[in-house]
Amino acid sequence: DVKAAFEYYLEHYNEGRPIIIAAHSQGTLHSEQLIKDFFDGQALEEQLVAAYLVGMPIPKAAFQNIKPCEKVDQTNCFCSWRTYKKGYFPEKWETGDHIAVTNPLTWTTDTKVAPKSLNKGAVLRKFDAGFIENLVGAQVHEGMLWVNKPKFPGSFLINNPNYHIADFNFFYANVRENVELRTETYLKNKAQRESSV
Repeated sequence: DVKAAFEYYLEHYNEGRPIIIAAHSQGTLHSEQLIKDFFDGQALEEQLVAAYLVGMPIPKAAFQNIKPCEKVDQTNCFCSWRTYKKGYFPEKWETGDHIAVTNPLTWTTDTKVAPKSLNKGAVLRKFDAGFIENLVGAQVHEGMLWVNKPKFPGSFLINNPNYHIADFNFFYANVRENVELRTETYLKNKAQRESSV
């Protein structure tokens, strides 16, 4: 179904425009396959701004040509993270340095702690309630993204150290800003390439 829907989109709506893939959890697994089928090493790769493959372990070497994003404005790359409380190691899910992890506060893959002051806004269940700034800091650690326990009204009830449900929510404003920046960079680079031909 995902493949058929994407093929329909390409045929009827894309018209050569840049593409951003954003997915979470099971959708990330579908998107990983979509990238292998349509982008990696193929002509459509030139239209890929970036892929945000969040909530599942994606190996650094998942694709032949498309690599993990290393810089805030890099294009034709993918970002990925899975969010856990600092100090927690999941038993069920794969960990290790071979798993791609992007810190969505710095958009790098280094292991430095990014303070919560870099967090420009999280959203909770009531999306229209606005952003909560400085909710969590983040650190890449052995194939995971470790964060401090968030504090917001009712957060004392959260005992699960797996923050899968909030992988995007904790970093919503940062992700939105990053999508804009990568798109601007992509369009600028494309214009430069076309003007030099």
